Amino acid sequence: MTTSSGLATKAAQSTDVSRERTGLRWENRAGTASSFPSRIVKVSTVNEIVAAVRQAALNGEQLHATGSGIATTGIAAACGVQIDTSQLRGMVRVDDKAGVATFLAGTTVDEAVAELEKYGATMVGAPGDGEATLGGAVSTGAHGYAPREASFSALIYGVTLVTTEGQVLTISERLNTQYLPAVRLSLGALGVIAEVTVRFRRNKALRVSRKRRDIERLIADIPEARAKTDFYRVDWRPHTDQAFLTVGWLEEDQPAIAAKTPPAELEAKPRKRSRVRARLAKFLPFLAPTIDRVANLFDRGDSEGVRSKRQISGDADYGLQVEYQFPTKNARAVVAAIEQLVAQDKKKFAAANVRISLVAGDSVWLSPAYAQDVVAVCMQLPGNFTSDNEKALREAENLFIDLGGLPNWGGWHTLNGPEAAYVMPRYGDFGHIRTDLDPHGRTDNPALRRLLAH
Repeated sequence: MTTSSGLATKAAQSTDVSRERTGLRWENRAGTASSFPSRIVKVSTVNEIVAAVRQAALNGEQLHATGSGIATTGIAAACGVQIDTSQLRGMVRVDDKAGVATFLAGTTVDEAVAELEKYGATMVGAPGDGEATLGGAVSTGAHGYAPREASFSALIYGVTLVTTEGQVLTISERLNTQYLPAVRLSLGALGVIAEVTVRFRRNKALRVSRKRRDIERLIADIPEARAKTDFYRVDWRPHTDQAFLTVGWLEEDQPAIAAKTPPAELEAKPRKRSRVRARLAKFLPFLAPTIDRVANLFDRGDSEGVRSKRQISGDADYGLQVEYQFPTKNARAVVAAIEQLVAQDKKKFAAANVRISLVAGDSVWLSPAYAQDVVAVCMQLPGNFTSDNEKALREAENLFIDLGGLPNWGGWHTLNGPEAAYVMPRYGDFGHIRTDLDPHGRTDNPALRRLLAH
């Protein structure tokens, strides 16, 4: 009979990256956080996670999960054992009757969506970032662009969690439900998410229309848009009063997606123009308003077609993002404040883009949409994480906090424990669950210590 410690040692030895590579620098996608893990363990099964976690516990080591999609945040930036979930991919099982499917947590959103499409189904609440892993999306509360849907965290059915002692817990609406409101958005503070069970529905064609609209009018129409649309996203260059609205409706009479991918050259032109616009604005910030007005003229508007949700582009050109979510009633004040901020410092915000979307309220304890519908406002900056970009992000965040916003945990933010406790009614409840599942703080890192200290 193999003992647990023997199993842990054997699996860890078989999956550890050699110690010659120890000390490799880990960096998140945006370049805003980095660390030097003491050891890297690649895992491809739940049993390998259990073995790695138990070995770390025996050694008294800290542990942190990373993967291709978790790398958008700084949550995993710490020393200790890095559990690399990038090979933990694939569908585990599907329950057509219940309308749920279970995936290994390192599966990306795009991979899971593609797998479900084979069943003629689409994921409920699929995040807008297709490169994010399901485990990373759950940990940070990622959201999509369906205005009547809550965040991905709120809409999943459950997760399989490996606690910091190596215990495997199935947490769902039927099992270990006391942990569900915390585990649905865990910030990586409760253990390692091994599997995510998502909900799905039968596919319907999504007909989208992209139109150029006045930003003030768009904000005034948010309540109507939330009630009547199935897809809603606004892209706004804040030097101008014009924005681009991508809005869509699911077609009830078309049970399967009949999307036609636009020619590659047509899809490439807007992205190329966006990069040119960003470079010009960076070197000629005083011309930013003129550049943006001209760019608006060249962007395609008033286009319409039947498309898949995954064909609507994400934010590949904007690595730096600070997103806060606000009660719907605050939207007009937020837009006005952004206009003033950008006008006061054209140099810092010359190439900025603002993305606005809608997220429905939920009951997830650390969710910025807890108990209320919100408007998600994301300030995006191109390029690397420089001192000038950091100053711009801080100015935007200070503005968003003053206007009553709460952060999207997947973006850049500096919120700390006392601030979180003051504005989040279930913050204390999350802390109690954290103590239950990680009593020794083995998932601690600088970001979590800042956020969970109170």
